[in-house]
Amino acid sequence: MQTAITIAILLLATVYLFFKWIPASLRKKIHAGLAERHPQLANQFDSTIKKCASGCSSSCNSCETSTIVKSSLDVKPINFIRK
Repeated sequence: MQTAITIAILLLATVYLFFKWIPASLRKKIHAGLAERHPQLANQFDSTIKKCASGCSSSCNSCETSTIVKSSLDVKPINFIRK
């Protein structure tokens, strides 16, 4: 029983790492193949990838579009006066 549980945990960890570090080109091929045969499974695959691939180590290119957070404080420029 312990062996079966250990194998299940290792399989889940392997699948998680596969989804986390899957290259974008391979992800697109898998998604296209699934979309032809099983559209619902392709949508679930896409959402699973987005959940797992949350980090810059993944090839999702989400780090390229950074959002700038603006402060709600009044920002005034500093003017230096020479004496």
